Amino acid sequence: MAGFIVWLSRQHSPLTQRRRCADAVERFLRWQRDQREHDAGHLEDDYYAYLQRCGSNVAQVVQVRTAIELFRRYLRTAD
Repeated sequence: MAGFIVWLSRQHSPLTQRRRCADAVERFLRWQRDQREHDAGHLEDDYYAYLQRCGSNVAQVVQVRTAIELFRRYLRTAD
């Protein structure tokens, strides 16, 4: 996550956005790991549906989706 946060700072993302993105991605990755361990659906769309079932509104889901997309972009540039 440290590399991702540094990458976000180089994209001129505000500090609060960097923290929010890193937190959202970490929560997603933990959820995904847990889902795999239980042989359950673990794709991004499954996660977004899970968030909505847990009470997240559309704006919150969009923020998480954006954070995951930024993480995906970071992983592509880190190669």
